[in-house]
Amino acid sequence: MQNAAVAKPLTENRKLLCLPSTAGNPYQSLLYSELPEEFDCEYAGPGALDRLKTGDFTVVHIHWDDRMFGRSDDAESNEADLDAALETLRRFKARGGRIVWTIHNDAPHKARDLETFQRGRRELSQLADAIHVHAEHAADHMVSTYGADRSKLHVIPHPSYLGAYEPAKTTTTRKLAKADTRQFLFFGMFRGPKGVHAIADVAGKLTKRGVPYHLRMYGKAFSSQARMLRVLNANPNIDLRTDRIPDEEIPEIFGASHVFLAPYQSMFTSGSVMLALTFGLPIIGPNIRELRETTPEACHDLLYDPASPRGLIRSMLQFIEMSDTDLRKVRMACFDFAKERGPDICSAEIAKLLTQ
Repeated sequence: MQNAAVAKPLTENRKLLCLPSTAGNPYQSLLYSELPEEFDCEYAGPGALDRLKTGDFTVVHIHWDDRMFGRSDDAESNEADLDAALETLRRFKARGGRIVWTIHNDAPHKARDLETFQRGRRELSQLADAIHVHAEHAADHMVSTYGADRSKLHVIPHPSYLGAYEPAKTTTTRKLAKADTRQFLFFGMFRGPKGVHAIADVAGKLTKRGVPYHLRMYGKAFSSQARMLRVLNANPNIDLRTDRIPDEEIPEIFGASHVFLAPYQSMFTSGSVMLALTFGLPIIGPNIRELRETTPEACHDLLYDPASPRGLIRSMLQFIEMSDTDLRKVRMACFDFAKERGPDICSAEIAKLLTQ
């Protein structure tokens, strides 16, 4: 006999289950900042879909699905978990529930069971009422790779972080940091695909040549990177930090920098790039569609040919030679870009998807 709690109709009140929720990243709170006051949001971990069976939720908003599907080395267990999750979602939808899904990445950060992850994406592409992507390249990926219906796809940019760490006006009126040398910043996880080894190599060459510059390398590193960390730590032009950066230090760190290094070998959505643009930092990275679509055109002169082995060092040297006057112009373009993608603007668009 079917459980009465499962079968009851959804209430008229708007109630959202958001999962998986972020810890220490304001992305989701910014994304929901413009939801109507009567819209009740609950945040949960990746295994909390079962709450849809007994809760009076009207909408479920799925985020990092790689933390939900194919996340262990046991393929049989992963398949069973996926089947159970899909059945829960189908019943929720049959009762009138709405499924909204945000695509953050094209592949798991750590692939364990890629087959189950991909099956989950194919199934969700069919089940979801709306699929949110941050840029056109992501929409194309979902259509070509998972057969997503183009009519379900909604391109709403990743919100900037204006107002998340300090008042927005404080951020956008901060003057260019005074320094005798150009101040470079890398901020984020020291994952290999983010080009951290390339940064270490290029930084060493610049120091050996006597080129004036300063580089902050801040983020979580891994035990396997011990050798690279020793190289970075031995470079007198580099300030290395691998501890957790408190939120209150973020404005000072980004405010003291001039440019952000993103020599990513692969990219889909980058919160770090958006954070840098929020603080007026142009981006140095490969000239790929993913970066062009998520940075202002004024930054594109600093993007290099990803096939060029000297691309990163050339762009860094180009930036070192840039005048303060030209840098201020690019800086203003970054601030304008962050305002155009302000949390209130992006959240208002998300609210439309969630409240339909």
